[in-house]
Amino acid sequence: MALPFFNHRKKNMSIVHQPAPVLLEVLAFIPTDFFHCSHCERLFDAAGMSVHEEIQESYPPDILEDTSRLAAWLQDLSTTYEEQLHIQVFDPQSLQGFFKSLRYWVRQYPTFIIDRQTKYTGWEADSLERLLANNLPHDTGG
Repeated sequence: MALPFFNHRKKNMSIVHQPAPVLLEVLAFIPTDFFHCSHCERLFDAAGMSVHEEIQESYPPDILEDTSRLAAWLQDLSTTYEEQLHIQVFDPQSLQGFFKSLRYWVRQYPTFIIDRQTKYTGWEADSLERLLANNLPHDTGG
């Protein structure tokens, strides 16, 4: 489906169709951090209790490293492809992530689903970039 936008250079304001961005759904374990109500947060801070640091420290170091690595990778993809790529991240422990894992038969993480069709699991950036390039609309020069 193409997204229309107005071409303001022409006097007749013709509609030019721009291809829809490629959807990249990412299934990966993401450390979560729980917050309390604002009153409890202030009490914890006043008492010198750092609940959030304790939660972060409770995760294994490899999970935190993988999360940082994934975040940097997704930031690079977002910077490279800009509006051509729409990224959504799902934790398989969430309800939506669990159902996506079932739908796409995902058993290892991170897994990348491109336009609800192509599935890639792993950390090789070149492999994912090739799959994305195959799914991105090619400029026809029109």
